[in-house]
Amino acid sequence: MKNLIIESENIIALQRLLPEYEGKIDVIPIDPPYNTDISYIEYQDTIDDWFAFMRERLSLAYRLLAEKGVAFIHIDENELINLVRLCADMFGAENIMTLVWKKTNKLFDKNRREKPLESGVKRTHEYVLLCFKDRKNTVLHPIRQPYWNGKGLSEEEKPLETVFDFLGTTSSAKDELYELLGSRDIFSTPKPVKLIKEFIRSASDQNSIVLDFFAGSGTTGHAVMDLNKEDGGQRKFILVTNSENNICRRVTIPRIKAAILKNGYAEEFEYYQIK
Repeated sequence: MKNLIIESENIIALQRLLPEYEGKIDVIPIDPPYNTDISYIEYQDTIDDWFAFMRERLSLAYRLLAEKGVAFIHIDENELINLVRLCADMFGAENIMTLVWKKTNKLFDKNRREKPLESGVKRTHEYVLLCFKDRKNTVLHPIRQPYWNGKGLSEEEKPLETVFDFLGTTSSAKDELYELLGSRDIFSTPKPVKLIKEFIRSASDQNSIVLDFFAGSGTTGHAVMDLNKEDGGQRKFILVTNSENNICRRVTIPRIKAAILKNGYAEEFEYYQIK
């Protein structure tokens, strides 16, 4: 198998992937719409029936997951309750956990642009819903957790914790885009490579298939390649993103190409457009 970048509405792409990949996907890290008004960055992220929208897609993703497969689903408090309810119904309440990502950190946020405060409260975290196909029989691998040693960042091997920090921030993710594509504003809501890389490390082996059907800026593909370079793995990614604002050909593909060139990844990909 080769790495794939698919330009398509994700519901269509997921349906097309089923015949070949049902039960074969080991990790699904996704960053779906938060259904939140973020017009302060001139971007709208709202869906009329968010629950139905997500249920339709997650039902297909569930079928694609391997028996020991794991999904990491990013969300904020706006739709957290609905997402928990949806995933509890689909995966079983015993198979889900709620994680907290500290999305700000002064060590990473030299270029951070603060959003307007709501009620005088600064939001410094988001959630990640961890969904197991079979939690009882699935054990996650340790991650490489960065920590501050008093002089700089070091890493230690330790289990993924329910609250995690030093894995990058929303601001550092934009810095990563700037380094590759020359703009911090080319994509509004990226996630940092280190964050997704450690999720993939925890839930994959060296030959796993990783699927992101809200691929956006392509962080998941970048993270897969970076982890492969580190441990000699042969993981493959499938990235699905739509054509809204020409995001696939303007951001996703150029980001993956730039990451390969900049970091010397021994990776290739095939591009498909599905209508």
